[in-house]
Formats: sequence, C-alpha cells, structure tokens
Amino acid sequence: MASVHAPHAVQHPGAPMPAGATKQQAEEVFRKLKQMKEQGVPPSDPEYIKASQFLMSFQQQHNMRRNQQQFLQQQQKQQMQNATNGTPANGVMSGRPMQQGSPQSTQPPSNPLGASAMPNQTTSTPVSTGTSPSTAPSSNHFTQQQLGLLRQQIHAFKLLGKNAGVSLQLQQAIFNQRHRRQAAVADAAQVTQATKSNQADSEASKEGQNGPGAATEDEGSEIPKAHTFKTVKSPYGTSMIRPEIKYFDHSQRKNRWFIPGVFPTGIDFDHLRYEREVVVSNRMRQRYAELKNLPGDLAHWDSSKETLEADDSLKRKAIIEMKSIALYAKQRALRDKIGRQMMHYDNLAMTTNRSGFRRMKKQNVREARITEKLEKQQRDARENREKKKHTDFLRAIYTHRQEIQESASSQRTKSHKLSRLMYQQHFNIEKEEQKRIERTAKQRLQALKANDEEAYLKLLDQAKDTRITHLLKQTDGFLHQLASSVKAQQRQAAERYGDGDDPQMDDASDYDEDDESSKKIDYYAVAHRIREEVTEQANMLVGGKLKEYQVKGLQWMISLYNNNLNGILADEMGLGKTIQTISLITYLIERKQQAGPYLVIVPLSTLTNWNLEFERWAPSVSRIVYKGPPNARKQQQDKIRQGGFQVLLTTYEYIIKDRPILSKIKWFHMIIDEGHRMKNSNSKLSFTIQQYYHTRFRLILTGTPLQNNLSELWAMLNFVLPNIFKSATTFDEWFNTPFANTGGQDKMELTEEEQILVIRRLHKVLRPFLLRRLKKDVEKDLPDKTEKVIKCKFSALQSKLYKQMVTHNRLVVSDGKGGKTGARGLSNMIMQLRKLCNHPFVFDVVENVMNPLSISNDLLWRTAGKFELLDRILPKYQATGHRVLMFFQMTAIMDIMEDYLRYKRFEYLRLDGTTKSDERSDLLREFNAPDSKYFMFLLSTRAGGLGLNLQTADTVIIYDSDWNPHQDLQAQDRAHRIGQKNEVRILRLISSNSVEEKILERARFKLDMDGKVIQAGRFDNKSSETDRDAMLRTLLETADMAESGEQDEMEDEELNMLLCTQ
Repeated sequence: MASVHAPHAVQHPGAPMPAGATKQQAEEVFRKLKQMKEQGVPPSDPEYIKASQFLMSFQQQHNMRRNQQQFLQQQQKQQMQNATNGTPANGVMSGRPMQQGSPQSTQPPSNPLGASAMPNQTTSTPVSTGTSPSTAPSSNHFTQQQLGLLRQQIHAFKLLGKNAGVSLQLQQAIFNQRHRRQAAVADAAQVTQATKSNQADSEASKEGQNGPGAATEDEGSEIPKAHTFKTVKSPYGTSMIRPEIKYFDHSQRKNRWFIPGVFPTGIDFDHLRYEREVVVSNRMRQRYAELKNLPGDLAHWDSSKETLEADDSLKRKAIIEMKSIALYAKQRALRDKIGRQMMHYDNLAMTTNRSGFRRMKKQNVREARITEKLEKQQRDARENREKKKHTDFLRAIYTHRQEIQESASSQRTKSHKLSRLMYQQHFNIEKEEQKRIERTAKQRLQALKANDEEAYLKLLDQAKDTRITHLLKQTDGFLHQLASSVKAQQRQAAERYGDGDDPQMDDASDYDEDDESSKKIDYYAVAHRIREEVTEQANMLVGGKLKEYQVKGLQWMISLYNNNLNGILADEMGLGKTIQTISLITYLIERKQQAGPYLVIVPLSTLTNWNLEFERWAPSVSRIVYKGPPNARKQQQDKIRQGGFQVLLTTYEYIIKDRPILSKIKWFHMIIDEGHRMKNSNSKLSFTIQQYYHTRFRLILTGTPLQNNLSELWAMLNFVLPNIFKSATTFDEWFNTPFANTGGQDKMELTEEEQILVIRRLHKVLRPFLLRRLKKDVEKDLPDKTEKVIKCKFSALQSKLYKQMVTHNRLVVSDGKGGKTGARGLSNMIMQLRKLCNHPFVFDVVENVMNPLSISNDLLWRTAGKFELLDRILPKYQATGHRVLMFFQMTAIMDIMEDYLRYKRFEYLRLDGTTKSDERSDLLREFNAPDSKYFMFLLSTRAGGLGLNLQTADTVIIYDSDWNPHQDLQAQDRAHRIGQKNEVRILRLISSNSVEEKILERARFKLDMDGKVIQAGRFDNKSSETDRDAMLRTLLETADMAESGEQDEMEDEELNMLLCTQ
C-alpha cells in the first residue's frame, strides 16, 4: 500500500560552518572580520562574505542549543511534578483519562530553529535538575525567532492580499523556519516519549519493591537522562497495549469504540476509504510531478505522413491534466463543506418538524360535516378576498394608468426641452468645430502658400484629411519614381559615353543612396548632384557681356551637361534665349573641349537672325547655314560630310526633307528653338528626330512651354528625357486626375488647397529640367507693359449678318434687283462668325453688294466696328509719335487693312507667311532704322510673332485674338523686349457680345493654367469638344443682344484716357 511521503527538510542556504566548530574558532573569525572592516574591505569581498556567514551560523547554533536546554529543563520539571502528584504515566488519574485541555498537559514551545537546520549537531548539553523554576523561561511568551517568523508571515500575507508577488528571500526565510520548527517538534516528541517510558518503568519497579508510598521518598532526587531510540518503537504505547476498559466508560461516546462487540469486528469502511484516498493522493502527486517535469517543447507527429507537422495537442492535454490535479484540494474541500451543510439541514428538519411523528386520527361523520362547513366558510372567504383583490387590482391599474399618462406628459415635456437644449448644444459644438476646421484649413493654406512644408504637414496630421494625405502619398511616390529614373538615366549616360569613372559622380551617388533611407529625397539635388559655379562667360563670346540672369541660365545649362541631363530653357520672350544658347556652345567648346558638332534647329523666320547673332557674338565658331534650293544644299552636304564645322543652323523643314544626309551625323548637342513645335509627340517632326537622329544632349528653347494642356508639356519633357518621362498616361494620372479612383460618377472638384498642393508638387517635377524667368523679375529697368481690352460695337450691317448666321447658318443678301441671294451653307460656324466680327467684306457676296466697284472709300471703316475705332485712334497715335505693330489672324483682313491704310495715307510694312526669309530681314531693318518713315507694321500672328526684334515700336494692337493665348503673347513681346525704352501699350480689340468674347475667355483660362503649371504648377484642365459646343449654345443669346444694340461701346472721353501715356 502506498503512503503519503513526508517533505524533505530544507537546509539553510547561508551556513557554511564546518563540523565541530569551537568558540575559539568563532572568536578568531570575529577578529579577522573586524580587521577587514577597519581596513575598508568591501562587503562584496568573498572572504568578508565567508566570515560573515560563519559567524551567523555559529550564532544560530548557539541559540538552538540554548533553546534545547530550556526545553529539556521544562520537560524534566514537568515529569518531576507528575511524579510528585502521583499522575500515572498513561495519563489516567483516579480511574479517568486526563482531558486534553487540562493544565498539566503543557505543550512544548515550538522552536523555529530546529535540528534539521544544523545537521552537524548530534549531542546536546546535559541539563541540571537543580535549576530553579524561576529561571526557566515561560512557555506563554514568544522567542525572538518566533516573533521574526510571525512578522515575516504577516508581511507575506499582506503581499498576497494585495495580489502582489512574494520575494524569493521572504519565501526561503518562512519555509526554512517552518522546516526547522517541524524537525524540532519531532525530536522533542521522541525525547518526551522515551522519558515517559523510562519514568513509567522506574515507577512500576519502585511500586513493586517499596510500595505505593515509595514514590514520595525520592522526590527531589535527580532523574537520570533517558536514552532515545530512533529506530525502535516502544511496545508500551497506546497503539500496542491499550489501557483497561472501565464500566462507566460506556456513558461517553468517544470511549465506546474500545468496547468489543459480540459479533466479529468486520471491515472498517472508513479505514478502507481513508487508505484509498491516501493511495489516490499519492498517485495524483506522483502524476503531477511527472507532468511538471515534462519538457516545454513537447510535441508529436504522425510518422505515416510524408511531411512532418508538429501537433501540440499532447502538450495541451498534459497542461489540462496538470491543472485538473491542482484543483483536487479545492474540490475536496468543497465536497466536505456541502456534506456538512446537508447533514446540518437534515438534522434540523427532523428535530423541528414534530408533525412528521404524529399518528393520523380516524375521522367520523360529525367531524366530516364540521370540516365541510369550515371548508365552505373558507371557500366563501377566499372568493370574497379574490373579488376584493381583483377590484383593488383594477382600481390600481386605472390609477396607474393616470399616473403613467401624467408621467409621460411630464417626461415628454422634459424630453422636448432637453432635445432643444441638446440640439442647441450640438449646433454650437458643430459651429465651433466648423470654425476650428476652417481656421486650421486657412492655416494650412497659408503654410502651403508660404512654402513651409514642415508646418503644413503638422497641420495636416492634426486635420486627418484623407484626400490630401492620399494626394501627398501619390505625388511622393511619383517623385521617388522620377528620382530613381533620373539616377538610372545619369548612370546609363555615364556608362555609354565613357564618364563612368568620374569620382564626383560616384561620391554623389553613394551620398544619395545613404540619404534615401534616412530622410526625404531632395529631387532637385538628385538631378543636379554635380554643381559647377559659372561666374564668367567664355572668351570666345566677344559680342558683349552677359547679364547676371543670363550667366545663371548658362550655369543651369552647364549643370545639365555635367549631370548627363537634358532640359527646357523657357525664359519669357525677350530675355535673350538665343544669346544664352550661343554662350553655352562657346563655353562647351572652350572650357569643356567639346568641339561638337552642334545642331541648331530654328524656324525659317528666325534663321537669318540666328546667323546674325552668331556673327556678332561668336564669329570664331565655324558654322553652316543649311538652307536654300536643292543645288545649294547639295554643296553644303559635301562640307557636312567632311566635318569641317562646329555648328549647323537649319530649319524644321530641312530636318525632315534631308533626313538621309543629316541623320548620319553623330550630333553632340541638339538645340531646338521655338520648341513648342514639339508639343505634339505624334507629329512628323518629333517622330523623325526621335527615330532617326542621334544626339547626346538635347535642349529646347521656348517662351511658351505650355499653351493648351498638360499633354503638350509632357510631349516636350518626353522629347528631352524619354527615359524619365516615359508614359503620358502615368503623368496625367498623377497630376491631372489625382482622385480618379474614388469610384464616383460625378467629377470631384479640387479645393484651393488641393490645387495649390498639386501645383507645388508638379513644380517640383519640372524644376530640375525647366528654367523659366520673367522679364519683370530679372529686368527691373525694362518699361512696363499694360494691356487693355477694348470692346467694339457692331455696325448695323454686322449686327444683321451676325443674327442671320447664328440663326440660319447662312448669309442672305440682296442681289440689287429686288431679290435675295443666299450664300451656301457654312461648315465652320465659329470661324465664319470670327470673320464677320473682323469685317463683313471678307465675304465676297457682301462686298459685291455693298461696294460693287471695289474702290477704297469710307465704307471700309463704316461697315466694321473695329475699323471705326481704329479710324479714331490711329491719327492720334501718329500725331503723338508712337509707332504701331498690328497683328492679324487672317491675311484677308490684312488685305482690307492695307486698303484702309492706303486710303488714309499711312506708311506701313507688311509681313506674313508668304514673305521670304531674305525679305524679312530687309523689312526688319527698314522698320528698326532710326530715321524710319514707317508708322505701322502689319504682321500675321503666326509668322510675325516668332524671333523678331521690333522694340522700336511701343504700341501693339491685336486686331483679333488667337485660340492659343501664347501666340498673342509672342506677338506682344516683339516690342516689349530688352532695349525698349518706352512703356508698351497693348490694345486688344474685341467685338462686344460676340464669339470673340468666348475666345478671349478661353484664352484667359489657358493663360491661368499656364501660370499655375510653369510658374508654380497646375490643376485639372481637361478640355474637349463639349466645351466648344456649350459655347455655341451661348452664341444665340449674344446674337440677340447684338441685334437689339445692347453692346458696350467706349466713349471718346474714355478712349482718350486710355490712349494717353504716363
């Protein structure tokens, strides 16, 4: 049978004292410890710690011996008292067993420092029997060790009550003291047992020899020490020989088990149940120890499978089983408690319910009648009570109904009042929140306008605006992608053209790669990582000295060269892009030893001007002007094959025509003037250059980089940097439709903040590759340019014809014989309306009716509102010494204007698309001559608006506006250029309430878009034919207003104020 194992004694952790230590050794160790303290030995020294532990162990051993002596003295004194009083050894006095609570049965004091704590001590000091009772310590007081243990236990109980952990030192101190106390009690019990047995033997022998009175004779004599056997059990104990059973012991229940029965004893079920519980407890403890010692990474797998998959179910079952075993003690206590309560309940119910023990009495007829009568009375009384109860219940329901109605009415009133207050509170909160949001939005907008990105991001993080955050993430991702493409472009160009060993490039590359992960990428610094300071122009540039901003432009183009990049020089017209380009060529030839060849592609109208500028600024540069008839070009081709040149000047047309010859040359640098010709990536010119011409560097010169939409800007970027700006769709997705993936059907309008944000980000994209300066920023001494829009009223003839064209899509005029002649249907309605706004004589049918002889007379200016206005202002300009440039969209209007000028005897010159290149130079020279007699220069916007220097004129009249506003800007800058000394006045003539107002509105929208994109950025600017259709629907309204005469016309006084100069 298994038995419950006793716990092992726990040794004291800090007692390294050798066996048989004496007092002299302790004193010697104490002196040594004192010397170390005086010498300043730290407490962490090993010798110091060893000596301290030795003295502590010696002191504990000394205290234990003293406690054992006191305990033995108390035991001997008690035995002597028992012997004196005649108390039997078995505890029975006067025939009755001694009660457990008698004063004589004094419990020995528990010694917390038991024998188990000092394994080296095997003997105890003899105790003298002559010790006086007063010197023995009282068992009713605690010793110092017991008080210390009690305090430690109280402290541990408080920690457990706070659900706090008990430190390891406190646990060891409490359990060590408990183990010592248990060992001491066990040793004391053995000594007491042996002493009692020896005393009983000696008394029995004395009684047999000397009689009953002999016990008192030796009172006070010395009692010899009893020898204790630890392995032998005394046969005289209560477990072996039981005392004699008295007759009167039957009256006490606790003594009845000593009385033998008549029948055999049989099986003791309680004892069997106890033994079974012992076995179960031992097995559970053993199983708990096995489960506790299992490894933490316990697992198993199915070996029949090909793949080994660990299964933690076995570990989970073991943990559940271990926790179930740990609950055994609590379950057992709960069952015992329930059992005791059930027993108490059963006993109480049986003793209090006396009726359960009564016997039923037999009932007769009389008693049955009396019982029936009583039952009837009780039934009637119960019915009356039920009726009364029902009536009271109904009355209570009615009363409760009234109370509920009153309470509901009161609650409803309170609820309405509370709702109004709550609504007002929420309204105020929402109002304050809206104010806060608006205030934060204004702060963000101010920070964004001030270009303070750090403050803007902090405010944006507080606002939690998901739209703007999404936009920032999109644009940041695109900038990061572009930065990677720029690095790849630079690395590829360096490897291809042999510049891969540049240490400056390698160092910059390593620096950028290290910085990418630590902070945000500086996109401009990545593109222009190699920087070269340019402070002066090349010595070959002898025509004059460059201005400061032109030197900065040269430095920017040299930076593009150093970093293997291409770009767009987009300075405003009149800032000297031609001179800056010539300075770049001379700088590369002289400082970088790059002799070329350089290919310069210019419009035909500016080819002569480029040649003159080269002759003036860089005469030492050998160049070929590739133009002329086929025979002349064939002679020039021989020179090109020989390679004895540095610069080749040619036009767009010859680049396409003579592609087989010109594309065979490996050009070092390609420069395209008026590069907005490349705005269509599918044009023949763009396709030819990209497909057949090979050049290392490309540079575009343009004064209007964005004219209509974002695709045109992308086309130029794709031309100069095809490896970086690869896809127009991707570029459009990032900056044209940033919220296209929201899934909504309606178009989402961007707020001002979002527009500015997109503008800033797009400007970051353009800044490394596009340089644009305005005249107002770099040329402080340049006179101002003011533009005035003058609205002209239709003539009576124009009003009638305009109404007919809009209403019937045709013109109906009289044939002079009383009938009517209808012009055939006109396909392009807007173009025909523009013609009519300019002059009705553009239509031959109208001119034949109004002026059949085609002679010049006053009908030229009376039949058109614009001519009537010019008839009033041109004489004033001529009288005041002003010179005028007038730009037209249609050569037919120029023809009519020539007739008018000849009729009015004004001196003029004319330049349009039919003018030859040589004639152009002569016309410019005649008009710009100091003593020129010409008052007016008539030019077509497309032919005369490119590359012409006409700064001797100070007044520009735009007779009719172009759909592309940059064409008009190009025309204005023919006069507003470097060298202009007078204020430039631009007069734009617009027919009131006509299609020209819509054209001007559309042009202004494009200009606004251009200002945002090129100078700061852009926003959504998609345009389609739907916009033009919507404009056509508004023409009917303007035609009605023109017919009724509701047109704005400038009075003479206002016109004079407008024409007067400062």
